[in-house]
Amino acid sequence: MKLYQVEILRAAKLDLFQAKNWYNFQRKNLGNEFLFEIEKLQAQIQTNPEQFPKSRNEIRKAVLKRFPFCIYFVLKSDIIKIIAVFHNSRNPIIWNERNI
Repeated sequence: MKLYQVEILRAAKLDLFQAKNWYNFQRKNLGNEFLFEIEKLQAQIQTNPEQFPKSRNEIRKAVLKRFPFCIYFVLKSDIIKIIAVFHNSRNPIIWNERNI
């Protein structure tokens, strides 16, 4: 089984940080549960990125099951670049303008 290298853009790290803090504010440790779900989905992406559909051009979308978030990423040869971790209700124009 091939394991792809993962790079997380700074903006996507900020997405994660803000979401984790928001969830922890809602309930103790909920942000940590959110990060655990992100890590599980990231592991699926890392082992089989092509299972996730393209949402725009080469950008793929992986949907979390428990939280209303998606991971948006691109696959460039052997590298997965995570460009956004975004709440489903937010305007995608915000992350569409990120440099890939």
